Amino acid sequence: MKEQRIRQIEQFIGSKDVVTVQELIDHFGVSINTIRRDLETLQSEGKIEKIYGGARRIQPTEVTTDSLADYYERSVKNSAQKFAIAARATQFIEEEDTIFIDTGTSTVPLLEHLDSFHHLTIVTNSIYVLYSALNFPNFTVIGLPGIIKNKTASLVGEQCLAMIDSYNIKKAFMACTAFSLENGATNSSLEELAIKKKIMERSTCQYLLVDSSKFGRSALLTFAKGNEFDAVITDRLPAKEYVDYFKENNVQLVLSE
Repeated sequence: MKEQRIRQIEQFIGSKDVVTVQELIDHFGVSINTIRRDLETLQSEGKIEKIYGGARRIQPTEVTTDSLADYYERSVKNSAQKFAIAARATQFIEEEDTIFIDTGTSTVPLLEHLDSFHHLTIVTNSIYVLYSALNFPNFTVIGLPGIIKNKTASLVGEQCLAMIDSYNIKKAFMACTAFSLENGATNSSLEELAIKKKIMERSTCQYLLVDSSKFGRSALLTFAKGNEFDAVITDRLPAKEYVDYFKENNVQLVLSE
């Protein structure tokens, strides 16, 4: 009876993605303590994640091999979360910093939250960041040279890689296509991979901006393991195994909410 109920609760959460404890009590007609014990069991099995006041389904790790969607298509997906993540990431920026802003849809909005700073040096290969930087004449903005890659709205290639070696970058704000404990921060573009790896090498501090939909997934190419980042900024608490991993590896986990 107990095992059957637990499996039914698992299916119920899976059908809704996110449920409250009260929903489970009403639906299954059992006590709050019973629901809490059943959720503990499901969480220990890795089937669900307990959140404040309820639970949510854990997406299985999946490898994404589809061709990369263009920048606009990616930018409108979870745009509110990405905007909030970028805003939260500014807590790591200080006046006079030299920072790198990656080409991802979670990092490009960072520039919109820098009004309070008087002077920063920004290095980027993002065409959108370069265009938006016209509104910040007090910043020193360095555009990396290269060949335009339309789908990522970025500049890539050997010239870009060579120029990165010329700069001492204090803080790098990185984006990824997907993130998993097994494969770390991954992306789908070979040209972008080389640049991301080089920036990770040439920067003192590295911050990963990643919305919660990307956890538990992997794209084709790994540019960094999770423990290579100083902090991971996301919109909501990831599954317990991620929280434990970040804590064990001294990676600060920062929530935008």
